[in-house]
Amino acid sequence: MFALSLLVLFAAIAAIVRRHDVRLVLLAAGTTFALLAGTPLLAFDTFATAMVATLVAPICASMGFAAVLAATGCDRALARLLLRPIARWPWLAVPGTVVAAYVVNLAIPSQAATAAVLGPIALPLLQAAGVGIELAAAALLLGASFGGDLLNPGAQDLLAIAGTAPIDAVRTHARLLPASIAGLATAALLMAWLARRRSQPANETNAPIVAQNGAGERLRALVPLLPVALLLAAHAGAPGTTWLLTVTDGSAWSSQPGALAVVRAMLLGTAIAAAAAPRALAHAAQSFFTGMGHAYASVIALTICAQVFGAGLAATGLGKALLATANGDTAAPLLAGLFPGTLALLSGSGSGSVLAYAQTFLGGQPPSSTLDGLASLACLGAAFGRTLSPVAAVTICVAGLARVEPIALVRTVALPLLG
Repeated sequence: MFALSLLVLFAAIAAIVRRHDVRLVLLAAGTTFALLAGTPLLAFDTFATAMVATLVAPICASMGFAAVLAATGCDRALARLLLRPIARWPWLAVPGTVVAAYVVNLAIPSQAATAAVLGPIALPLLQAAGVGIELAAAALLLGASFGGDLLNPGAQDLLAIAGTAPIDAVRTHARLLPASIAGLATAALLMAWLARRRSQPANETNAPIVAQNGAGERLRALVPLLPVALLLAAHAGAPGTTWLLTVTDGSAWSSQPGALAVVRAMLLGTAIAAAAAPRALAHAAQSFFTGMGHAYASVIALTICAQVFGAGLAATGLGKALLATANGDTAAPLLAGLFPGTLALLSGSGSGSVLAYAQTFLGGQPPSSTLDGLASLACLGAAFGRTLSPVAAVTICVAGLARVEPIALVRTVALPLLG
C-alpha cells in the first residue's frame, strides 16, 4: 500500500504541475488514498465537515467585502490616492508603484484584481515618467503578487492553512509582518535601481491626470484599509477595539475568535463602503453575496478538497513517513519554501500550492511555534513562486494590460525577488 500511495502522490503533483484543476486533483487523490487505506467513507465525511468549517465565514466575508469595494469604487479611489505622489514626483514612479500595488493587495485579496484596478492608471504614469513599458509592467506585477495580502490578518492563505493544519493564524501573521515589510523595502529599492539603469526621457505630456481627492473621495479611499486597521489594532490590544475578539462562552467560535473577528471587521467595512456610495447601495448588496459565492467556488472549494487529500494521506500512513524524512533544522524550512514555491511556479496557483504543502507536511502534527514558522515560509514561498510563474493569472493579466510577453515580466522580477 505504501508504494501505491507514493505513486498516487507523485501523480497528483504531476497533475498540478500540468495545470489540471487543483481541486479535482486533490479530491481524486484524497479519495484514492482513502480507498487504499480501506476507509472509503473517510473522504465523504471529511468533505461534509469541511463544507461548514469555521474558516468558511471569514474567507467568504473577505471576498464579499472586496466585491463591494469594486461596486462602490472604493478600490479605485484607493488606487488614485496611492498613485498621486507618483504623478507629482516621477522619481518615485517605479518603487511607488510596487508599494502602491502591495498596499492595494493588502486590502483586495485577489492579485489579478489588484493589477486590474491599478494597471490602467499606473502604466501610463510610469511611461510618462520615462519608464519602459516592460519595467513598468514588472513593477505592477511585483507589487500585486509577492505577498501584500499576507499583511492582512484575514489573509485567505493563512485562514485556509489554519483550517487544514494545527497552526495559529495570528502567530503566523505576526511572523510574516516584519519579514514582509523588509521584503517590500528590498524589492522596491532593487526595482528603483533597475529603473535608473533603464531610464528613458520623461514624457509628461502623455501623463494621465490623477483626479484630486475631495472629502468623499478620500473617505472611499480609506474604506479598503479600515478592516485591516481594526484587526491589527484589536490583536495589539488597542483600547476600544477588543470587542472584535470578544466571544460568548460556549459559542461555536470559542476556538476561533480570530476568525470571528475577521467576519465582524469585514461586515463593518462593507457597511461603511455602502454608506460612502449610497447610490450604489443595491448593487453593493448584490456584489457582496456574489463575492461570497465566488469565494466558496474558488478558495473554500480548494480548502475542502485539500482536507480530503490530507485525511486520505494520513490514513495511508504515508504522511508520517514523509514527515520523518523532512524533519530537521535545515531540511524542514528549506522544504517549506521550496515545495510550495516550485509548485506555484509551475502551476501558477499560490493557494493550491500552499494547501498541498500544508496537508502533506503539516497536517496531523501537534500545534507548535515551529509549525507556525513553517506555515509562514510556505505562504511566502508560494507568493514568490506565483510571481515568477508565466502562467499565473496575475502575470497574464499584467502582460495583457501592457501588451508584453509574460516571460519578459518574469525575467525582470527575478532579481528583486532574489533580493
